[in-house]
Amino acid sequence: MMTVAIGSNHTVQIGHLTKMGSLNDILVIGNSYRRAKGQREITLDEWLRRESTWEYIHEVELDRLNELGNPNLCDMDLDLTKKNGIVEYSSLMKKYTVINSKRGGKVENRGVWADLQIMLDLAIYMSAKLRLEMVKVFINHQILSWRDISGDEFKALNKSIDNFLPGREGKKSNTGIYINMAKMLNLRILGEKGNWNDASSEQLNLRADLEGKLISYLEMGFIRDWDHLKEVIGKL
Repeated sequence: MMTVAIGSNHTVQIGHLTKMGSLNDILVIGNSYRRAKGQREITLDEWLRRESTWEYIHEVELDRLNELGNPNLCDMDLDLTKKNGIVEYSSLMKKYTVINSKRGGKVENRGVWADLQIMLDLAIYMSAKLRLEMVKVFINHQILSWRDISGDEFKALNKSIDNFLPGREGKKSNTGIYINMAKMLNLRILGEKGNWNDASSEQLNLRADLEGKLISYLEMGFIRDWDHLKEVIGKL
């Protein structure tokens, strides 16, 4: 689970692989912006009772099914149950995978969670400012993609250590080196108390760049041994 900074003093929880994030976090941020402008607060219930909300959720679900290779389910109909013209969404929510409600477990995992596309829809409904900030972080800066890229580069760096780091011939495992490398990169980019789950897209970009350079140095034979590799990391 990632903690993504939004604006100057807000955060949103989202899984970088599932792309499912907290709608409650979006609600808190959006309402803080609305209060600052003297606008009325919006409840999650209000947004979930709108027909257009579920029309969009339905389209996101169909797109997800198509990506997962379930074309036979992609023609399912949107079945809205209404009372006095208002969508009764509690039972409807159980039919979808792109939005769900969590009541048990850890406190930080409770609330309503939804696909990033749906998070953006709520942000648009609540605040133009929040809409812009969400677009900048998740689309322009592509923070979730950089999380994946930097993680893949670290795995590739470990393989390069196995194959090209002098002085490790005959060693059964380089796990200790992997761990120390991770700690050094963490300190180099995030500082003593930094956590990759809280990293910005710029920090993740830098991590991927440094890992890529180390891979190249190893493959070209520029690194003499483990001590030299540590020295190079400190100078990058």
